[in-house]
Amino acid sequence: MRIPTILAAALLLAAPTALLGQSPSTGSQPPAPPPGTGTPTTSAPDLTAVTPVMGPSRLTAEQIAAWFAKQKITPAIRIPIADLARIFVAEGNAQGVRGDIAFAQSVLETGWFRYEGSMVKPADNNFSGLGACDTCSRGNIYATPEEGVRAQIQHLWAYADPAADPARTARPLADRRFTYVSPYGKAPTWEAMGNGNWATGHGYTEKILALYASMLRHNGLVPQPTTLRQVASGAPSGPLRVLVTRAGAVRLGDLRGAAGTVAAAMDAYGAGAKRAAYGNCHVTWASLGAVMTFSPAPGGSPCGDASRIRGAVLTGPQWVTAKGLAPGDPVSKVRRLYGRKATRGPSAAIVSSPSGARLTARIGGGVVKALTVAVPRSR
Repeated sequence: MRIPTILAAALLLAAPTALLGQSPSTGSQPPAPPPGTGTPTTSAPDLTAVTPVMGPSRLTAEQIAAWFAKQKITPAIRIPIADLARIFVAEGNAQGVRGDIAFAQSVLETGWFRYEGSMVKPADNNFSGLGACDTCSRGNIYATPEEGVRAQIQHLWAYADPAADPARTARPLADRRFTYVSPYGKAPTWEAMGNGNWATGHGYTEKILALYASMLRHNGLVPQPTTLRQVASGAPSGPLRVLVTRAGAVRLGDLRGAAGTVAAAMDAYGAGAKRAAYGNCHVTWASLGAVMTFSPAPGGSPCGDASRIRGAVLTGPQWVTAKGLAPGDPVSKVRRLYGRKATRGPSAAIVSSPSGARLTARIGGGVVKALTVAVPRSR
C-alpha cells in the first residue's frame, strides 16, 4: 500500500548555516506597519503546503505596485516601486524564479524598503540583505537596482535548482555569493528557507508567504500552493533503497535506471514539480527530498513522458544505500562503510562504474548532505 509521506520540506531540505560556511542575512527586519489605514494582512499561511521557489510570476508588475500603493508607505529607495516591480518580474521570469514572491521577500528584508535600523542602506540597491549577517558591518552594494534584483534572483536560483551553475545564469552573473550555496538545489521551496537557509531568523517563511498572500488577495487571487499530500501522492513509505552497481545498474527505490522515464518516476513517486532547463527536465519531489534530472530523446520534449533519467540529488533521510548510508549520517559512518579513502574532499565516492554510473555522497560539516546518482545513457 502506498501512503503519502507528509513531511515539512523545511525539515528535509534546510541545513544549518554553520554547516554550509555561509553568512546569511538575519531575516529579522520586520515589515513596518503602515501608517493610518491600509494595514496589510499577515495571517500565517498553511505550512502543510509547499511553495516552489521556481516558476513564473503569478502577479504582474502593475498588480504588485497596486498592492504596495494601498499600504500608504513611503519607501526610502530612489527607484519608483512600479519600476522596481517590473524588474523583479522580468528578472524572475528570465531565470525561472518566482519574481513576485521574491518581491515579497524584499519587503520583509528591507522593512518595506525603508531600511530602518538596517546595516544595508537605501542607496545600496540591495533588496534582500545579501552579504548582511549577524556579525557583519555592511551588506553588498550594487551599482543599479537591476543588478541588485538580479543578484537576489540568481541567489534564489542557486538555492532552488540542482542544475544551477554560475556560468550558466540567464543574464550576466551579479550574485557574488552564488557559490556560497552548497549543494545547489538544497532548498527548492520557500518552506525550506529560514533557520539557516538564506536567513537565520525564525518564522522567515511564514512572514514572506503571509505578505505574498496579502498581495494575491488584493488582486482577487488566492494562494495555489502544492500540498505535500499532492506532491507525495502515491509515494512509497519507509526506506527508499539507492543501488548503483559496478556493472552499471541503477535503482532509486521503485525506479530502475534502465527504464527510468518521467512517466515511470511519476508512477513511482506521484506528481512532482517539473521544470525544463538547458534541454533537460528537473523534477522535484519536495516531501521526499529528491530532485531528478531527465534528458529527452532526439527531437523529444525535455519533460515528456519518455525522457530518461540521467541523475538525482537525494536529500531526504529515507534514501538509503545498500550498506545503510543516508543523508544526515555522520562522516564516520561513510568511513566505516566505505573506507577512509572515500571521504577525501567535499564528496565521498561510493560506487563508480566504467559505464558512467556513479553514487556519491556530498559531505559538509561532518555529515552527509546528499546522495547523488549519475545514470549513464541507455544504449
